[in-house]
Amino acid sequence: PAGASSAGARGPDGGAPPAFTVPPNTAVLHIGDSFALAGFAQALKPRMQALRVRYAVKAETSSYTVTWASRMELLVANYQPDLVIISLGANEVENVNPPAHAGAVRRIVKAIGDRPCVWVSPPLWRKDTGIIDVIRTNSAPCRFFDSDALVPGPLPRKKDKIHPNEEGGARWADVFWSWLTAEHLPPGEDQGDVAPKRSPWALRPPPPEEHRSREQPPEGAVQREETVSEQQVKRF
Repeated sequence: PAGASSAGARGPDGGAPPAFTVPPNTAVLHIGDSFALAGFAQALKPRMQALRVRYAVKAETSSYTVTWASRMELLVANYQPDLVIISLGANEVENVNPPAHAGAVRRIVKAIGDRPCVWVSPPLWRKDTGIIDVIRTNSAPCRFFDSDALVPGPLPRKKDKIHPNEEGGARWADVFWSWLTAEHLPPGEDQGDVAPKRSPWALRPPPPEEHRSREQPPEGAVQREETVSEQQVKRF
């Protein structure tokens, strides 16, 4: 599924992946909406603390991608994060014009610069009108974690049947953490003897399909269709 990568499931020698570790005192900035506070950040916090990470959560209810686009540059400058996690999009699931938010998504990503980052889409409670695809196709070079595809459901939710409850948020965080640590690129891996300095939270490159639109056919499908069409033309 989109957002998954088999490369992160193995160590550099093809065996078991190394135990996840980062140096103490790294900084992780997590921005988001009310979904970030629905058990998700709460479940990530003890994992971050165990690694002695300075984990800053900046989340606001009823906030949008456009809300944060103008704030990101200052937040990044203030926190100097080694990793940025973005949990936005839930309030735009029913938006009537999702493509209008593409610029805000790109602006957020641009403000992060060359730091490792992951955009975590919300686990859907209803079919979205297109915002997930807008985020998916505009969030590179950040990695994209497709919660709806990667987190087994249905998630337990609060009485509003929208936000995950504590158990649902914890399950969401469990799957995300497993993905994040599997996608971690340990220092020196794939860099030869002279590895350039990079963030201790560096992530593996995304697979080609991670940022590909849901509406876009998989690689090879178009070529197969063209071949079939050519064969049909030859018949007549």
